[in-house]
Amino acid sequence: MKKLFLFFTGLFFSFTVSSQSCLPQGITFTTQAQIDSFPINYPNCTQIEGTVEISGGDITNLNGLNALTSVGDSLLIHDNDSLTSLTGLNNMTSIGGGLVIMNNPDLNSLTGMDSLISIDEDFVIQGNDGLTNLTGLDNITFIGGWLILVQNDALISITGLGSLTSISGPYIRENNSLTSLAGLQGLVSIDGLFISYNNALNSLAGLEGLTIINGDFGLYGNPVLTSLSGLNNLTSIMGGSLTIAGNHLINLTGLEGLTYIGGYLNVYENQHLTSLTGLDNLVSIWWFLNISGNPALTSLVGLEGLTSIGGSLMISDNPALTSLTGLDNIDAGSIQWLTIFDNDSLSTCAVQSICNYLDNPNASVDIHDNATGCNSPEEVDSACVHLAIGDLQNLPSFIIYPNPTATTITIQTPTDGLLSIFNTSGQQSLHQEITEPTTTIDVSGLKSGVYFVRMTGDKNVSVGKFIKQ
Repeated sequence: MKKLFLFFTGLFFSFTVSSQSCLPQGITFTTQAQIDSFPINYPNCTQIEGTVEISGGDITNLNGLNALTSVGDSLLIHDNDSLTSLTGLNNMTSIGGGLVIMNNPDLNSLTGMDSLISIDEDFVIQGNDGLTNLTGLDNITFIGGWLILVQNDALISITGLGSLTSISGPYIRENNSLTSLAGLQGLVSIDGLFISYNNALNSLAGLEGLTIINGDFGLYGNPVLTSLSGLNNLTSIMGGSLTIAGNHLINLTGLEGLTYIGGYLNVYENQHLTSLTGLDNLVSIWWFLNISGNPALTSLVGLEGLTSIGGSLMISDNPALTSLTGLDNIDAGSIQWLTIFDNDSLSTCAVQSICNYLDNPNASVDIHDNATGCNSPEEVDSACVHLAIGDLQNLPSFIIYPNPTATTITIQTPTDGLLSIFNTSGQQSLHQEITEPTTTIDVSGLKSGVYFVRMTGDKNVSVGKFIKQ
């Protein structure tokens, strides 16, 4: 019995020693000799509590760190000119801080981190010019911060992250050989997404599992990206904005599932964008809508489903745009600032949402330097009058009498609203709020002729006419 007790005591002691924590202050390796002597200087050290930094010109391998199973703080592997692989970290399962792999020019593989499961903070892979893929990270399931992939010139794919299901968000920038995002299929919900200046990126394939972004989504300066296919299951951007700028997109096909943006929608400086098709199911934008600097954009068709924005509506510097058709269904009450300028071909601004807003602007109106018909608020308002006159199918009836008249008219209407009187040239001579079912208006000061009366309610516009004798 005593021998059995001693056996289990020895076994427990052996396990405890073999799993020893050490170096709460961390450790820095600058030479291969330091790596090689680590198991001698720190026998049985498997769990370093502090930060581990590996940075040295003559470091060629990490075999001396083979016993390590975890790092309590961050692991920094940077500026190792001769390091070709991470073999030696094969037993590492967790990192309590961030993992940074940066500026290792000969590193061509991440093999050696095959047991790593979790990184509690950011995972940065930057400036590793020989790295072509992320194979070797296949067992990572959790990154507590961002996955940051920057300036890895030979990186063709990010295959190797197939088990990753939880992450704050990917930040993918200036990887000049990267063609797709295959490898991120496990992501369903993330806190943000930034994809920018990847010169070979032609597809967003790999993001098919993504349904919600709980933060900003920026897609900038990817010069050969022609499609947003891969985002087909994205339904909402919660508490963040969508910016699409400087890509090779012709339209926004691939965003058909998107219904809500919790910040702003900013579409600018996309040289080849001709339409906004793909946003057909977008209903609400919490903040502002900006469409600017898209030289080939001819139409806003694709935004017909949009009913609400929470701030400014800005349309500027789109020289081929001819009409605001597509914005018709926005609730004018949700627009707080209206800015339309420097659209050289834009002559049709009299769509229902704009007309309703000009009837009762919530704040500022800035319309100038567009084509004739949309060069000033007055021009647009005049066009709105003629639009309403021609659209008799949408109008509830109201009564004007006596007609003709020399002095006054009485208007009977079933709804409250804003009443305007225009001459046949579209010039407004009266604008007032109507709150009673019967209202008498003095028109004795008007010149003789035909006048149009426009009544704008919450959901309808009514137009009638009378003759002033």
